[in-house]
Amino acid sequence: MNLIILGPQGSGKGTQAKMLAEKFGLEHFEMGRFFREIAKKKTPFGKHINEIINIKGQLVDDKSFRKVFLSKLRKISQNRGILFEGVPRREDQLQYFEKASGFKRTIEAVIVIDLPRKDSIKRLSKRWVCRKNEHILIMGKDIRNKQDKCPICGSQIQQRIDDTSGRIKKRLNIYYREIKPVIDYYRQKGILIEVDGRPSIEEVHKNILKKLKKRI
Repeated sequence: MNLIILGPQGSGKGTQAKMLAEKFGLEHFEMGRFFREIAKKKTPFGKHINEIINIKGQLVDDKSFRKVFLSKLRKISQNRGILFEGVPRREDQLQYFEKASGFKRTIEAVIVIDLPRKDSIKRLSKRWVCRKNEHILIMGKDIRNKQDKCPICGSQIQQRIDDTSGRIKKRLNIYYREIKPVIDYYRQKGILIEVDGRPSIEEVHKNILKKLKKRI
């Protein structure tokens, strides 16, 4: 089984992706994490990706996307199902995604977690991560102040550079502008599942599984 999960920043798609990957034994293919890891490296390519995603707050260019996408995909056995998180995010990525060399996978369902813009901004403004493992932490729930340590691994915490107010709004504008053709495409194929992202994590997960059961 191969699935795609999409949604605006703060929708909880990362949390739901991990839960689904674990439940169904799927490889969690997280493009955002791949690029964040590359951006930390002091290589020319690492500096290039850092410039795009951390300094300019933009989506990566097609050439870089294809390079990373293929290199990661080729490491996964064709016999293992994949849950693709946050990809494809725009029309050109969609075209490449379906025609990529060696990509012979059937996508059974595309899950879109819907969340109003105001809720995305509210959630992201409270989101922190630990420096070592990028565990997602919610200020006021998992941690109380910025001097706290990660309750999971004990490392220092920080806000992602792209979770500042200006960056959040910019990223949301890009998401809503670029994602529409992708969602329309999968809706026409009859494999789109839309879920309200406002309820609790457990409730959203239950709704996804309920709709998946009808689809698969």
